[in-house]
Amino acid sequence: MDKKNRLIVFGLIALVAVSIASLSGFMVTEQSVETVSSGPPKAVIIDQLSEEFPNEFFYKKAVEYLETAGYKVDIVTTKDITVDYYKNLPEKNYKMVIVRTHGADNTEGNNVVLFTGEKYQDDKYIQEQLFGQVTKAAPLLEVAYKPADESESNWVIVNDTYSYLKSSVKKETSAENEFFAISPKLVSDSMKGKFDDTVFILGGCNTLSNPSMATSLFKRGASAVIGWDNKVGSTDNDNAILYFLQLHLTQDFDIEKSVDILRDAMNPQLMPFPANFTHYQNLV
Repeated sequence: MDKKNRLIVFGLIALVAVSIASLSGFMVTEQSVETVSSGPPKAVIIDQLSEEFPNEFFYKKAVEYLETAGYKVDIVTTKDITVDYYKNLPEKNYKMVIVRTHGADNTEGNNVVLFTGEKYQDDKYIQEQLFGQVTKAAPLLEVAYKPADESESNWVIVNDTYSYLKSSVKKETSAENEFFAISPKLVSDSMKGKFDDTVFILGGCNTLSNPSMATSLFKRGASAVIGWDNKVGSTDNDNAILYFLQLHLTQDFDIEKSVDILRDAMNPQLMPFPANFTHYQNLV
């Protein structure tokens, strides 16, 4: 039976400060994959923000919720999150993958990308770069914006934590702040093996601003992809993921209900601009 994807958007999530990470689907040849499961299900926290935004409390509570639900938990931090790590991810047999990641500025084709911890080099992963499987990306918080017209008053102050430019800007990035990021095409074309109904929580800016990454993950065997359609602060992102895990894993609410409850618990009046907590679910 053909599989269809359904988009469900569940309202506004509070933002306090902007930080972190910024999907066209590609066909994958369907293969019959026989998996042998032994021992407890496995989960992984892939924390690309571990060096810049460490959060030991997040680790403690996430591991607590996962272990309470019977998962064996791995944690992978910035230095070990490489292009090759993502290529081999399906073979690690995780049932839940939680990602803390930066948000990217505009990417080629407006695809969602996932940051690695590898600084960009133009002479590395040459083939993958040529085929659009990896790209260089600068975190949103590392992109400098300067007014295009210095003579006018450009900034509009909204509140103590948020302001915006009303004129055009020039974007400036530094090579030292550019990282390799994986695109949906790497998921579709170069990952090894298949996921086994794996749930992905993509914690970072714009991770579900369009379905390109989710589509590729579904075709690689994911069952649900959860993320944000706009910018999100690191604190709000961590708190939202923890509350989702509490609802879904320790209170036994399904994914849809957990997201719905989470939405209702947040205070949209704290938001400088709207962000939707979103999930795509693969339906048979």
